[in-house]
Amino acid sequence: MRALAVFHLAETSGPSRSLDAELRWLAEHGSLEVVVPGPGHVADRFEDVARVTTLDYEALTLPRDPVAVARAARREGREHRAFRRLLRERRPELVVIASAMLPGPLLAARRERVPAVVYAGELFVGGGRDSGSRAARAAKALGAAALTRTVGSLATAVLACSNTVAAQYRGAAVTTVYPPIGDTYGGGDREGERARLGIQEGEPCIAAVGNITENRGQDVLIAALPIIRREHPAARCLIVGDPHPRPRDRAYRDRLAELARRLGVQDAVTIAGHRERIADVYAAADLVVNPRLSGEAFGRVPCEALVAGRPVVAVLEGAVPEVLRDGETALLVPPGNPEAMAQAATRLLGDPDLASRLVAEGRRDVLRRFSPERSLAGFKQVVTEATGAAAGQGPAAR
Repeated sequence: MRALAVFHLAETSGPSRSLDAELRWLAEHGSLEVVVPGPGHVADRFEDVARVTTLDYEALTLPRDPVAVARAARREGREHRAFRRLLRERRPELVVIASAMLPGPLLAARRERVPAVVYAGELFVGGGRDSGSRAARAAKALGAAALTRTVGSLATAVLACSNTVAAQYRGAAVTTVYPPIGDTYGGGDREGERARLGIQEGEPCIAAVGNITENRGQDVLIAALPIIRREHPAARCLIVGDPHPRPRDRAYRDRLAELARRLGVQDAVTIAGHRERIADVYAAADLVVNPRLSGEAFGRVPCEALVAGRPVVAVLEGAVPEVLRDGETALLVPPGNPEAMAQAATRLLGDPDLASRLVAEGRRDVLRRFSPERSLAGFKQVVTEATGAAAGQGPAAR
């Protein structure tokens, strides 16, 4: 089978990690081409098994006003035409689209009669920190509803990363396949990573892992740090990840550094950027926090941390209650609440028995429910059904 996979980001993200074994399976049983919007870690990740092509496109941002709608429509039209040309040149038998925020290649696949499987890893919900007007928020909600209807109608199959995400695609051919979390995140180099990051042994390290963007809530963790340091004066905060290639996300990274300075904890906050060896990051940490404000579609980082043997504090929103159990596998706190986050972090840092109990149960649960074998089997089934359903289609519409 000739397969083509389209990613929404050039840098490492949840889909590039969750689809790794699945795309390698496609490459092993045919040929694979990976399309990215620029150079980055995704191209590096798959260059050993796939042809890598770079195109000029970007993931859709839900517009909030008529001008933005018109601008997005023009851009999506250009990207649709570029992807349609690519599909006509390559003639793939399957397109895997790693985000619901890529309508251009999805429409191109539909027009060219190529079965398309969309990996839905986004949760479109209200809440979070949104400074826009009520009209802007309403427009965003309407845009999200329109997008899920469009994706559901155009895709041959939607592969959702959780039941919470799947519920958004009413009436579509949607299957929940949880991301694979294998037993590969332990055994990292604690001493070496701490030395590389300038963290001394004896300094409790609280880590947050993920792209730097406002909805990830890294500022909430920094705001919680002075409270945590009242009981654990040597505690440090480690933020791992790069901002999305957008001005507002780069500006948010700068605001994180400014917030640390304003709170007087700049020497205890390390913004480390991307780290390829994530096992080393978990090894260096004593606690992993997922401070996301809204829209948590699964929660891969908390699961990885539990497998690596690190206790977790996560926010109680989105798909988190589907994945984690408060007081049994992690401590869950309200989103956007530095005091609650600090209280939970302080509790775990001060109670090794509780931390060990949560890790032991959480690790068992994650490895049982989210095994790579189960995820790959689900992906194979979706692909088999999608390509089989498309087998009777006629020539592409021109």
